[in-house]
Amino acid sequence: MSTIKLRLIEEHELSAAIALEKNCYSEDAAATLEGFRYRYDHYRPFFWSAWIGDQLVGISNGIRTFQSDCGDEMKGVQGDAAEGSNFCVLTVAVDEGQRRQGIGALLMQKLIEQCEAAAIEKIILMCEKHLIPFYEDKHFRLHGPSSSTHGGITWYEMSRTVHTMEHLTE
Repeated sequence: MSTIKLRLIEEHELSAAIALEKNCYSEDAAATLEGFRYRYDHYRPFFWSAWIGDQLVGISNGIRTFQSDCGDEMKGVQGDAAEGSNFCVLTVAVDEGQRRQGIGALLMQKLIEQCEAAAIEKIILMCEKHLIPFYEDKHFRLHGPSSSTHGGITWYEMSRTVHTMEHLTE
């Protein structure tokens, strides 16, 4: 496997990031460039990128919030709170040709580490059914189907407590 380098995304790379997003999510479910710019401007320490050479192969990002689930309003800018005690993961995307090589796991680990450093209490996310085992491996708990129908997809709510030993005793 080629060497994967993780780093925070740079502003001039947002176009490449949104192109990757659109290749990984349906048109209705993908974020917009404006959404990525907002996340970059307000939550840059949580906007990670994965690179093989000069090719962007993965991204992860999200927003801080006081909410305990990732409803449809999180997909815009209304659901965020700069000092929120929770973090809502909005994107984990890996280039189709680079999947199943651990890139998504590395990006999630960076988000988890950043949440720990920022004293986040809980990480929340919505995922498609086939991704539940991926997140369970990272100590996320399944709460069931989400009320969100963003992009016409059936989503599942998951969360992980950050600042307790709870996830280590399961």
